[in-house]
Amino acid sequence: MSNAALEMEHVFKKFKKGEYDCLRDLIPALCGKLLRRKQRNSLQEREFWALQDVSFQVNRGECVGIIGRNGAGKSTILKLLCRIMKPTKGDMRVNGTLSALIDVGAGFHQDLTGRENIYLNGTILGMKKWEIDKKFDEIMEFSGISQLLTRR
Repeated sequence: MSNAALEMEHVFKKFKKGEYDCLRDLIPALCGKLLRRKQRNSLQEREFWALQDVSFQVNRGECVGIIGRNGAGKSTILKLLCRIMKPTKGDMRVNGTLSALIDVGAGFHQDLTGRENIYLNGTILGMKKWEIDKKFDEIMEFSGISQLLTRR
């Protein structure tokens, strides 16, 4: 069994600039799409590569951060890994549960208590209540707020 938690091999993602804002543009585009076979490797008018030939592996127990300039493809990689989008070409394997934390404050609400925020964020990340219960003390310790919260 592989030790890889996730793998991306030669992943490409293509997008088209702009939206169709009227029927006059949409109908010819759809007809053209049906009548010609588009090469997955080539770019048509208004298309661009968000990702080109991205490959990496993250093993179990490892952490990974994705950093880069604006437009580098960071959010696209996260959306692909979370299966919100599919790659244009290439292979991806996710072994287990994966959640992308796009913002440090994601899942935290100022009107909730620390305890309520732990349960809210755990739920957003796909954890069951019993899983959060089991890891509650560990989460509190990791967060640095264990002295502020007491276990009920």
